[in-house]
Amino acid sequence: MNTPKKRKLQYLLISQLLEQGSVKLVLPDGITLEIGILQEDEDGELQKAEDYCYVVATRGDRSTILDSFNLGLQYQSTGDNIVCEDEAVDDNGRLMRTLDVV
Repeated sequence: MNTPKKRKLQYLLISQLLEQGSVKLVLPDGITLEIGILQEDEDGELQKAEDYCYVVATRGDRSTILDSFNLGLQYQSTGDNIVCEDEAVDDNGRLMRTLDVV
């Protein structure tokens, strides 16, 4: 569905990204979602980039990071973490890998 309300929300989000370089949303259950288009240049300075985007979802000391180049997890190791890797074939016949940290 592409309702006027959804189009307006997307317009506001993109406008904020283009103006400020990032947007941080506080979601229910203590989850923070950050979306940005800032990238480090050769001098280590953050610059807005037209061909780069990142998304970080954080809850407490755990984060999932997705950008144009990487997919990552960050979590505080407590010594009793369980890390599970698995492989499965999706509906299109592609091999998909999963990683869970409990």
